[in-house]
Amino acid sequence: MLVGYVTIIFFLAAVFWSFKYRFMQFRAFKETKAVLFKEKNKSSYQTFMVSLASHIGTGNIVGISTAVIYGGAGALFWMWVFAVFSSIFSLAENTLAQVFKEKIAGEYRGGACFYIKKGINNAPLALVFSICLVLSNTIFFQPIQVNTVSESLRLAFGIDRFLILIGLFVFTYFVIFRGTKRIVSFCERIVPVMAIGFIAVTVIILLCNIAYLPAVFGKVFREAFRIPALLAGAFGSCLVVGFKRSLFSNEAGLGTMPSISAMAEVDYPLQQGYICVVGIFVDTVFLCTLMGLVILLYDVNPGSFTGCDLIVHVFQEMLGKLGKYLAFFFLFTFAIATFVSQFYLGESNMYYLINKKRKKKPYLLLYKCLFLAGIIIGVNNSTKSIFHIVDTGIIVLGIFNLYAVFKLRKVFEAEIDRFHVRKDMPDIDALTNDTR
Repeated sequence: MLVGYVTIIFFLAAVFWSFKYRFMQFRAFKETKAVLFKEKNKSSYQTFMVSLASHIGTGNIVGISTAVIYGGAGALFWMWVFAVFSSIFSLAENTLAQVFKEKIAGEYRGGACFYIKKGINNAPLALVFSICLVLSNTIFFQPIQVNTVSESLRLAFGIDRFLILIGLFVFTYFVIFRGTKRIVSFCERIVPVMAIGFIAVTVIILLCNIAYLPAVFGKVFREAFRIPALLAGAFGSCLVVGFKRSLFSNEAGLGTMPSISAMAEVDYPLQQGYICVVGIFVDTVFLCTLMGLVILLYDVNPGSFTGCDLIVHVFQEMLGKLGKYLAFFFLFTFAIATFVSQFYLGESNMYYLINKKRKKKPYLLLYKCLFLAGIIIGVNNSTKSIFHIVDTGIIVLGIFNLYAVFKLRKVFEAEIDRFHVRKDMPDIDALTNDTR
């Protein structure tokens, strides 16, 4: 119940900021194109791939399936709405990550704990937040990615959970624990393949069933505003489930993505903010929609499924035996990409905690042990029970991070001014003075 109410508050704050800054998040595609293609910034491209790896994960497949299972077709509409408004938080927090980043062990590190300490001068809160992020990327958020990997392998090939556990341990040792370069290289290779493959397959399915799409969209909009669905559960089952799954999918405002954004080298901090906004739209507005429409094309009772099994069932009904293995491929790759990128995210916050300690190895070993503990939790628990843990972790992170972002709004506005002066554009004061 509490999670639902806090999510609504997040949304209202996002609406306020979107109007305050005149929906400047919609400029993201133009600005991102300039950085990635015209300026050919390889650092930003690599960061974008790691960011997408973290964004494009179970939220796009299992997240959307659980949204339909527990919130109905209308939850998809509320996922769109939440993503559009909350992307302003992504613009702000990832801009701040660039402003307050620092070099540690030869690499740029940063994130919410850095701008909480250096920006609002609140070391105790920064300490608490960094601990929360370390735990989130080991035993709170990470298990849902592991659970998706485990369930996809079990459903596709009937592999025993213990063997899956051993396999994930081996993968973690040889890929994840071998440093940032190995993580970045892995994400550069897997993200384009899985994203393009997913888009191609889902678009083909939708085109083959294009005659049914008007009815599907009609169902989405009809159920989004159906009074019984809006009045059920914690402050509106359909609405709140859509908001929660959208927040889990794109993580805008939670302070998780800034840890990844800090590694990029850009001319202006706002550029990195715009790049991350594109990730939000690609993730929730585009990819979640494709998956949601594919699920809703098939007339199935979602209540008889728990998450991964719904995806496998729908793909198998649509494409036969090939569909079963395609479902496995997407479930597996989407989850494993997020799984890999989350290690880097949590590690950055562990570095913040131990930055001034002479002996860092024992603490980094502890972090790796927590990461392995998250694998054990993910393999041995149900999707539904893990999502309860995830939702609680989301709310804790969001409250701390948005408090800092609001406190640092003047820094954010200064970066907006600096960026637009550089581009020979009018001062942003015209956009913000009337609402301050």
